[in-house]
Amino acid sequence: MKRFVFSVFVLMVFVALVAAGPAWSKEPIKIGGIFSLTGYLSWLGEYKKKAAELKVEMINQAGGVNGQQLVLISYDDNSSPEQASKVAQRLISKDQVVAMAGTASVPLSGAVASMANRYKIPTIINSGYAVDTSKDPYLFNTSHKTDFAVITAYKVFQKKGIKKLALLMPIGPLGEIGGTAARKYAAEYGVTIVGEEKFDVKAADVTAQLAKIRNMNPQAIFAFVTGEPAALIGRNMDQLSFKVPLLVSHGNANPGFLKLVSNVRTQMLVPSGKVMKPEALPDSDPPKRSSLSSTRNISRSIRNRQTTSPPNWPTPSTSSPRGCAPPVLPIPSSFATPSKTSRALSGCRASTPLPPKTITAPGRTT
Repeated sequence: MKRFVFSVFVLMVFVALVAAGPAWSKEPIKIGGIFSLTGYLSWLGEYKKKAAELKVEMINQAGGVNGQQLVLISYDDNSSPEQASKVAQRLISKDQVVAMAGTASVPLSGAVASMANRYKIPTIINSGYAVDTSKDPYLFNTSHKTDFAVITAYKVFQKKGIKKLALLMPIGPLGEIGGTAARKYAAEYGVTIVGEEKFDVKAADVTAQLAKIRNMNPQAIFAFVTGEPAALIGRNMDQLSFKVPLLVSHGNANPGFLKLVSNVRTQMLVPSGKVMKPEALPDSDPPKRSSLSSTRNISRSIRNRQTTSPPNWPTPSTSSPRGCAPPVLPIPSSFATPSKTSRALSGCRASTPLPPKTITAPGRTT
């Protein structure tokens, strides 16, 4: 589960930073986790939480950080921006964490970002949220921007001769973000938006919306959603024999989503970072060695933890990182304070640009 391993990367960044110098006291070092454990994003939140718990366990078994135990304090954001904001407030004000990580969608990341910047707590997110360094000095993103994912998909459309695109967007901020990005670059890549329908992410059926879209005669559909809502659209298209490609959010680029659509015949396009499959990269590509090394180390830790992997744990054959290779960080020389952690993270850069590739999945990757 590639997202799982990448989430471990995020926690490793925090650990490197807080381990840099003398601790504040003999108290445990607290890091906050914000995960979607219930709601429509729970399929992602479960992976992220397990990744964080595994890394904390690995660190503490090795003696902790400068002799101190690392403690992960995590809460469920219920897949809700409002709850994510409340959780961030609690982690900062009550639990007094030195940094935070998590969130699985743009609206949730935005809610947490406001808390992180207000209280000057460095926070690493993993979504298509566009970080504005002038407004988000304490926010760091490990995922591709939404615009980057849309542009990549449009390049694929150009190669396939797809010029007419219909939008099927979730009601709310996420749909607005996806629709705006789709329209922003359409003309540049010769794409015409033939129409748009909206749906509730909690809906059990979208065939009515798909019937309207079919009358628009699109060559492809774009739905900026992740997880079950995205899988639902694919299933309903399959049921209606609506045989055009379905472009979904880059948040679906992981084995968990492939399980959701394993029996769906709809062709699904998922933008993805190129290190999703590091073994396929040329040896000259800088992220390859570090990505493969990190994957092996984490997989080894999982094997040592237990002899058999339960269904939701990754196996070595499916695990590889997403986003950027583990960066070389400037380590602060004194106390691990939030402000110094933030400055160190500001120096974190991927070793090479990572343009995403597209995975086409009629039920599986190719």
